[in-house]
Amino acid sequence: MLQKLRGNNQKGFTLIELMIVIAIIGILAAIAVPQFMAYRMRAWNSAARAVSGNLKADQGNVSAENDWYGWTEAAAATTIAVAVAAAASDANAVAALSTAATDTVAGARLMAVNTTSGKDYAIGVALGNDMIADVDCDAAGDSYVIHTRHFKGDTAYGIDSDIEGLLYTVSNANTFPDVNGLVAVAVAPVMSADDFAGVAGGGAPTANWTPLIK
Repeated sequence: MLQKLRGNNQKGFTLIELMIVIAIIGILAAIAVPQFMAYRMRAWNSAARAVSGNLKADQGNVSAENDWYGWTEAAAATTIAVAVAAAASDANAVAALSTAATDTVAGARLMAVNTTSGKDYAIGVALGNDMIADVDCDAAGDSYVIHTRHFKGDTAYGIDSDIEGLLYTVSNANTFPDVNGLVAVAVAPVMSADDFAGVAGGGAPTANWTPLIK
């Protein structure tokens, strides 16, 4: 009799209750996972956007020191390294260089060679992990363009020195067709011209560079 009473007092979950709990967990996961992925993508894109702003400020410093805008280089270098070529339009992507160049440490930098005065100047810039950036200036060192993108992000950012206060973007929800690790078509700097407006950038479904609407 005692064993029978004990047996009646035992409690547990029914199959229906377990199915309800599993269904709730599935619904929560279906909501939370996409939200997390979207948040992570926004963080990657925000990092690239911040780098573009930093590079714009660095260009101001380079121009103030050398009266000439700078450009990024294909390989890490120290800021005291002398430029081999004076062609300011020869710019390449600096890929995944999280360390800024110093007088003794190789890293990411902007390099400027004033062909009028013969003076060269370099400033170290930190891009951060998984970041790529390309800065190019025209042959006279009067105008520049900036491209930035996080390797894991889906949006590239562009700045034209001739269009003050405007940031351009191009997005591709799948994978960017990599050219220098940036976008399908990067733009070249032209003095007193809007270099980005309406230019193809490898985006999908919007293919062209578009001003960012704040």
